[in-house]
Amino acid sequence: MNEAAHLGLLIARTGLVLGKAVEKEFENSGLDLTYQHFVFLNILSKNNKLIQQDLADIVKIDKSAVLRVIAALEEKQLVERTGDTCDRRKKTLYLTPLGRSLLKKSLQIEHRVNTRLQEGLTKEEVDTFVKVALHLRHKI
Repeated sequence: MNEAAHLGLLIARTGLVLGKAVEKEFENSGLDLTYQHFVFLNILSKNNKLIQQDLADIVKIDKSAVLRVIAALEEKQLVERTGDTCDRRKKTLYLTPLGRSLLKKSLQIEHRVNTRLQEGLTKEEVDTFVKVALHLRHKI
């Protein structure tokens, strides 16, 4: 198969493999965290007071799937949901102190995995990859 002809498939498969590699390192380090949970915590850390619908829009998955992930993170006491005083249907999401602590550890692990994966690539190759990936993401 000519991988260049199936760029979307190549990127999707690479993302899945990367996620599994990071999850394995989380597990080896004693962290009870999936890659999807890591992504959610990372997004919440950058967007203080994010509502559930906004999170669904950012991660591009349906609201019911987001609710399941948030419920799992809440059960682990990594995320807290609070109701909006004006609109009870709106739930604002916050990282708990435990969530921030776990995110800090998991970011270090993810950085180590990314560093290992980039071995053998020049800075220019990595910069080009980032430029292309961002271009594609903004086109979607």
